[in-house]
Amino acid sequence: EFDVEKLVEKLYEAIAGDKPNHLPLQHVSRTISDKLAGKKFLVVMDDVWTEDHTHWEQFMVHLKSGAPGSSILLTTRSRKVAEAVDSTYTFDMPFLSEDDSWKVFEQNLGSAAIGLDPEFVQVGTEIVKKCSGVPLAIKVLAGVLRGMKGIEEWQSIRDSNLLDVEDKESKVFACLSLSYFHLPRHLKQCFIHCSIFPRGYVITRRLLISQWIAHGFIPTNQAQQPEDVGIGYFDSLLKVGFLQDQDEDHFQLGRDKVTCKMHDLVHDLSRKILQDEFVSKIETIDQTKKCRYLSLTSCSGKVDRKLYGKVRAFYVSRCKLASKKTMKKQRCIRSVILKYINIDSLPLFVSNFEYMGYLEISNVDCEALPDAISHCWNLQALHVINCTRLANLPESIGKVKKLRTLELDCAWNVRSLPQSIGDCDNLGSLYIHSCDIKDMPNSIEKLENLRVLSVVCCTDLRQLLPSEPFGKLRNLRTITLTDCWALEHLPQCITLLGHLQYLDLSSCTKLRELPEGIGALKKLEVLNLERCKRLRGLPAGCGQLIRVQQLGLFVIGDRTKHARISELEKLDKLNGELQIKNIKHVKDPFDAEMVHLKRKNDIRKLSLDWSSRWEFGARHMEEKLSVEERTEEELLN
Repeated sequence: EFDVEKLVEKLYEAIAGDKPNHLPLQHVSRTISDKLAGKKFLVVMDDVWTEDHTHWEQFMVHLKSGAPGSSILLTTRSRKVAEAVDSTYTFDMPFLSEDDSWKVFEQNLGSAAIGLDPEFVQVGTEIVKKCSGVPLAIKVLAGVLRGMKGIEEWQSIRDSNLLDVEDKESKVFACLSLSYFHLPRHLKQCFIHCSIFPRGYVITRRLLISQWIAHGFIPTNQAQQPEDVGIGYFDSLLKVGFLQDQDEDHFQLGRDKVTCKMHDLVHDLSRKILQDEFVSKIETIDQTKKCRYLSLTSCSGKVDRKLYGKVRAFYVSRCKLASKKTMKKQRCIRSVILKYINIDSLPLFVSNFEYMGYLEISNVDCEALPDAISHCWNLQALHVINCTRLANLPESIGKVKKLRTLELDCAWNVRSLPQSIGDCDNLGSLYIHSCDIKDMPNSIEKLENLRVLSVVCCTDLRQLLPSEPFGKLRNLRTITLTDCWALEHLPQCITLLGHLQYLDLSSCTKLRELPEGIGALKKLEVLNLERCKRLRGLPAGCGQLIRVQQLGLFVIGDRTKHARISELEKLDKLNGELQIKNIKHVKDPFDAEMVHLKRKNDIRKLSLDWSSRWEFGARHMEEKLSVEERTEEELLN
């Protein structure tokens, strides 16, 4: 899909450093032109498919103001694309040499390539040769072979007739098919589900895993949480190359935004395997009788109720939907994704999918979700994203007893959560991002299964909960409170959350104190205090947090309840950036010697903030170094 409007929005974001957030296209275009005026630029576009010259002209008009010498570099597998854009230069990329092919093979084998027996090397060399220097084919086959320990399994891959085709693209497809054939059953169905997304779609890991759970691909009766099992499945598909381009920024702004994509050929494979069980275009009703995966983008006709039949996964973007009056109850649908839809009857529409386990509503123009949401008794995940007119959730949400995940993201008009949310006994993850809430409902104390609480960019939030109720959430593993500018303190009972591993308080600019006794959180691995500029000091005992890897800020206070700088000594796992602030409050400069900063090899950037010059007593006057200089020397040496 070559969507000019989306591409222009991405250009704006790259140039202006901010999202357009529903700005008029004319304003976005003018900003791009002004920013590029008289400047050289390079635009890189990867894996382009559109051959429509008109679309290219509509896109290029936004780049006319750049200086001579500006360039656009694009990659494509179609020579017609190169012709459509009137390319000045074209380069045909050669395939890999045998030596380079083997290097790619070894890299994707990972640790399995270490000390490989000669017999495996011989068979592996023959397999690589059959890949004809195509990187994707080599990568995917290596991903499958890394899990095979027997030489017979390697030989079966080598001897497969699928690899004997001559055409390069057919050979790649054969390699992908062979790799799919050797996947375990549970990974096959998880992979096939990814066919529902459009080509080039950015897949968010936690949303994908919620969909797998809704379809029953992940068992829910094990000791391990299904979300954790799902991460293992996700990683397995990454290793075999069926998912790729993982974004390693696991907690971008606290949102747990691990994302990935599918290579176009891998995406084609997922749809080819389904054959007529997958439908992406509405042409004739007869073609949809076996449809289990329905993925519609920018369809001109109205989506008729006859299409739903046996559908289990439903993705629709920029289409018109039938209302409840023309639709019966649907028993097969397990996951529904609605994007960019202007539908007044959304409440009626959703309530028809009573067996639905996953509902994602994104950029949909609606003011409220219906009370009828309670009819969806099987709903396990509800994600409401960029629905800027949404004002509230219905009280009936408490009747959705199977709900495991609830997300509100960029629902700016939502000012409170219903008290009935405490009746969602199975709720394990609660994400409230960019909403206008001021307080959390007291009923949250009843959510004993809550493991993830993420409240991000809720700038009016004054407190989480009173101390005693919050202490009942003993299963919490993750608390994210990023950019909560009005938050001044945390409940004292947070120190009772013995399973807590992740606490992100970054950019809580009014936060003044952390609870005393925070050192009791022995499992804590992240305590992110970056940009907590009003923090008076860390509490004494924080040096007991020996598992902490990310801290960001260590503030030395001036009271006995505050930690001394020497408490940094045992925090040997710290990495990334660290700012040590208010060194003026160090009582004894020899405390600095105990910090052993040189042993903390993973700290990438260190900032020392003295705040003001030292005032020191007469007994220090005879020292050759001032206290300030002495402290700096002890810290760095």
